[in-house]
Amino acid sequence: MNKKAIITLLFALVAMAGQGQVKCHVEGELRDTTQGKTVVFCPVDVDIRVSDNYITAKADAQGRFSCEVETDKMKLYNVFLHEQWERGSWRNENFLVENNATVTLCFDDNTWKVVSGGPEQMLKVKMDAEAERLYVSKLNEIKKQAEKEIRPRVEELQKQGKNPEEDTLLMKRDREFMAEYEKLYNEYRAWEFDYYAAHPMQYALYDIAERMQYRNDRYNEMKARLMNVYHTAYENFHPENPIHSTILTLEAAWHLTPGKPYIDFEALTPNGERVNVSSLYRDKVAVIDFWASWCGPCRQHSKDLIPLYEKYKEQGFTVVGIAHEDEVSRMTRAAEKEGYPWQNLVDLKDELKVWQKNGLGFSGGGMYLIDRDGTILSTSTEVDELEPLIRKALGLPDEAQTGWKVEAEQNRVGPSDPSRPFTDFSVVYNGKTTRLSDYIGRGQYVLVDFWASWCAPCLEEIPRIIAAYNKYRSRGLQVVGVAVSDKPVHTEAAIKEHLIPYPQIINAQDIATKAYGINGIPHIILFAPDGTILARGLRGEDIDKKLEEIFNK
Repeated sequence: MNKKAIITLLFALVAMAGQGQVKCHVEGELRDTTQGKTVVFCPVDVDIRVSDNYITAKADAQGRFSCEVETDKMKLYNVFLHEQWERGSWRNENFLVENNATVTLCFDDNTWKVVSGGPEQMLKVKMDAEAERLYVSKLNEIKKQAEKEIRPRVEELQKQGKNPEEDTLLMKRDREFMAEYEKLYNEYRAWEFDYYAAHPMQYALYDIAERMQYRNDRYNEMKARLMNVYHTAYENFHPENPIHSTILTLEAAWHLTPGKPYIDFEALTPNGERVNVSSLYRDKVAVIDFWASWCGPCRQHSKDLIPLYEKYKEQGFTVVGIAHEDEVSRMTRAAEKEGYPWQNLVDLKDELKVWQKNGLGFSGGGMYLIDRDGTILSTSTEVDELEPLIRKALGLPDEAQTGWKVEAEQNRVGPSDPSRPFTDFSVVYNGKTTRLSDYIGRGQYVLVDFWASWCAPCLEEIPRIIAAYNKYRSRGLQVVGVAVSDKPVHTEAAIKEHLIPYPQIINAQDIATKAYGINGIPHIILFAPDGTILARGLRGEDIDKKLEEIFNK
């Protein structure tokens, strides 16, 4: 081949390689940089815990950032702050990456907004502006008015040691706000579906795919309406877009409910061999256990299965584990550490889309209990709920059920002493009643840590709390752990494993979190010697700073 021919071929190859490439410029501004400065951009179907398919841009001193995004086709991307993501609570927004487009983003008041973008994105921007005018602003006004009326009264009653739920007029007004909000919200959703149907846009395809991943049964009506919009207006809209395949897969996964047949799919053995999962449980009652090394609750649910597996494996029961990882070694190390006795497969970097096919979205995991004929019996992850179903499927007689849940249901928030400024509660465990007032309001500073054994951020805080306890207990500091949303056996195991020296209120479940309006853990509150709350929501160095402020005056 002569030199001219080689050059011609190279140009042809370059041209071919460039076909279908989408190049998009993204820029924006962080008007609030206290939440972080590292902006992450990734496709919406990418989980950065198991994939490196994402881009970051660092905002400058003025909060401005920019980057170039290149993909093989137009895609929906997600933007968020990496620092918020690391803290486990982040705000995000979606935007379309379109060829030769410039997307402008803004982060303000802890909210992302797409200001402008390519032609398809601007259709969504126009829709959002109309939604804001018709519905969103009114919904926000209802929330503000409810907050203005309800919260002060709730706080007043709590200070008096009273239960706000016992205030009939307050609860009536709260229900009125909720009913007004729900009515308008349902009107908004109906308008949104009608708008999608009347104004076809590729963004709608991605929105349908995202919402079809919701797992809760309360979304079934919404899913039915979405799929009606899809089948009537979008089935043949930009058929080259692979999101159609995703939607149809999610529609199939939506039907993975008890009484329906389970699906078959491929996953990888640790050696990289593809296998049909059904081949591992054929003619057996089985739990298909989806988990991940980085998902604490998943690993705990999997450990809970071990006694059931050992108890019934000789009678036709099995477990097949499937891990969601970016490296096989992480799965094998975690499985070995936890002592899983069954075979574990893996989906590496979402290559086989196992989580998507099972309707799990970006969740850490889940479980399907399958009968011998392939029928789904349950999607619960609780052993107490699974065992009776397993026994029935195996043809075994009923077995009396006892456990921690029975005792937890007997717990009640105890009456608070109106003279104390904190909310008291009582917990029953192993026949003993423990109250928060056993520790608070008794002349000591008390640091209360609301935590759970499955909560990784909670466990990260424990060494710091232990250090504070050892440093200040001789000077009048008491520390109390309150285990919430956790099985006592797991709580006690974690106390031993992490050598926690301070007292614990075990089996609090949601009693404690409801008493203090806690929506996420860890949540750490510092009480004064008289029971007054000095600080709440303490984390990391803020714990040390607050205690130094008190004890090093």
